Amino acid sequence: MKARALILFLLLTLSLAGAAGAAGAAGAQSQEESSAYQVFDLGEVVVSSQKGAVNQPATVSEFTAEDIKRTHSLTVPEALSHIPGVTVTTGFKNEPDIRVHGFQQYETLILIDGVPYYETNYGKLNLNQLPTDMIARIDVIKGSPSVLYGAGAMGAAINIITKKAGEKASFSATGEAGDHGAYRLSASHGNTIGKFNYWLNASRKETDGWEMSDDFSPHQGSIVSRPGGTKQAILEDGGKRNNSDSSQTSLWGKAGFELGPESKYYLSTYFIDSSWGFPVSTQEVIIFPSRPAFSRFSRMDKYQDWGLDLSGEQRLSDSFKLRGKVFYHNHVDDLVSFSDQQFSDEISRSTYKDYFVGGVVLADWDIASQDTLRFALHYRGDSHKERNDVYLPYAESFSYTGSAAAENEWRPLAGLAVTAGVSYDWFEVDKAEATQTDKQGDFAATEELDTGDSKDAFNPMLGISYTFSDQTRVYASAARKARFPTLQQMFSSKGGNIDLKAQKSNNYTLGIYHPWGSLAHAEASVFYYDIEDRITRDAPYPDAMYRNYAEVKIYGFEVAGGWNPLAGLNLRLGYTFLESQDESPDRVTDDVIGVPQHKVDVGISYQVPRLQTRLNLQGLFMAEQWNQLPTPASPDTEPRQTSGYFLADFHVSQPLGDHLEAFVFVNNILDRDYESEYGFPGMGRNFWAGVTTRF
Repeated sequence: MKARALILFLLLTLSLAGAAGAAGAAGAQSQEESSAYQVFDLGEVVVSSQKGAVNQPATVSEFTAEDIKRTHSLTVPEALSHIPGVTVTTGFKNEPDIRVHGFQQYETLILIDGVPYYETNYGKLNLNQLPTDMIARIDVIKGSPSVLYGAGAMGAAINIITKKAGEKASFSATGEAGDHGAYRLSASHGNTIGKFNYWLNASRKETDGWEMSDDFSPHQGSIVSRPGGTKQAILEDGGKRNNSDSSQTSLWGKAGFELGPESKYYLSTYFIDSSWGFPVSTQEVIIFPSRPAFSRFSRMDKYQDWGLDLSGEQRLSDSFKLRGKVFYHNHVDDLVSFSDQQFSDEISRSTYKDYFVGGVVLADWDIASQDTLRFALHYRGDSHKERNDVYLPYAESFSYTGSAAAENEWRPLAGLAVTAGVSYDWFEVDKAEATQTDKQGDFAATEELDTGDSKDAFNPMLGISYTFSDQTRVYASAARKARFPTLQQMFSSKGGNIDLKAQKSNNYTLGIYHPWGSLAHAEASVFYYDIEDRITRDAPYPDAMYRNYAEVKIYGFEVAGGWNPLAGLNLRLGYTFLESQDESPDRVTDDVIGVPQHKVDVGISYQVPRLQTRLNLQGLFMAEQWNQLPTPASPDTEPRQTSGYFLADFHVSQPLGDHLEAFVFVNNILDRDYESEYGFPGMGRNFWAGVTTRF
């Protein structure tokens, strides 16, 4: 059925391309892909006098729609994995873990068009469910994001900026197929009619699983039942990765009126429906069979997100402009646990039901021709409901998060910009509940929990940048950043602590960017992060409670650049060096989990003259990193470290006429056997082939 649907889609694509070609012969002109959409500028949070996030006094990496196509990045984590300073690993739950310069994913503020994107309990969502068809650009702002972004950007801000319609009607569609029944279908359409425009995308992706490296060797692991004992078993036998199937449907839409250059109003919406299996660790799987049960033989049976965002911009006078957003996002998931390795005996089904609602108002006031003052007010409410199994009622929590910020950009000289800002962020839990069960696991009562005191943080920042006449830019910034505890850290039955404070970091960055016309460009930066009161369960106490215990230093440097030595040839290189040190009292080791010392990103692209064939080779080297370390709470824990690895991907595309393009993509072309997290082997060599049409 899947293959038949794909064949029909490819035939339809070819026929549409032929029709478009005939229309072109009649006088219509083909359009370049870049003209089919525009960047949704209301998705940008900071709009400086020198437009764009790259002009902030911080290290900023951009990843464009063209980069996404070149690397065949089908999801946001796949795109982020190519960005210097960003590491992406995959472990339990088959979810990517995103780290920027060693900061954990929940310590990074992730936005879609300036609106936070997260799950209200753990503070992060599975970014694999975000397809890239709707993305115009991804900005990764490292170290010292503007205070205007709001609360939560302790280490970095990642703003995913979507597409809006171009000036003319456009249509594009892609169909591709891969190993083990994998296929992806995607179609986009946009149009501008007078002052009104809209943009739509629908996509479907499904796979029965992915192929492991031929070099993978099965070995004995352990199935630990608590209670019940331990037995030995081979948890992964190679070939197609066990329980690695997935499916996803996504719909994205945007419609708006542009009444003038600075009078715009848009409604954006999305719906994502995903499900996937959890490939287990090859080392150990734990099962808790007593009700309410839980097992790492599990699947995400349902993972749904939908949202509505209303964005607007209006200039009220020559010197004053307002921008704003109102949003509502909803999340539901069902995690199913099984007692057996065959995933046949369901023992529990836990459910989350979450939503958050809020808004942000931003004001830009041009005090003078060389001075702009900006304000931001963020406020949102988070609802979280959870139950450990279907026979239990939901326990509910509700919290509020806000941020009031002011930032001044002063330009006393041509090319010189001094940015000073401060934010006051606050967090308060209004309601918290816990479900109590008896010794047999039967429901006993719903308990109202103490919500603790409200928490706040004061976050100043200062930045300076100077752009020379040859467009060389030097910049420096210092900022204090904070991240409030998550609901899970406060109210978990296995270590929750309502007395947690905000964790904080003092961030410093110094960098330089230099272009050589259109021939080349390079950027280098050094950074230092002093993290205080980091939340952990590793403090030297027997209760395993979350505490503001860890003190960590992370520092290093990053270089990135591109070179176009010949027409059609582009070379890209990025290198990140990270050094980390745990300085917590009574620590057992100075090492820090999840901070690889080296990461190298390489890209080579070449367009063959006359044939217009595009060849793209990507390389990634990741040094070893710690996944498990002994702690004061567990000093006998065995250290576990993943080995360093090098991966290479290849993408080739060939235009077939004005409106059709065929492509082939091979990831891990060397078929390396590697682990991005200990016990979780990565994907071996896998293939995709497909066609795209656009007109």
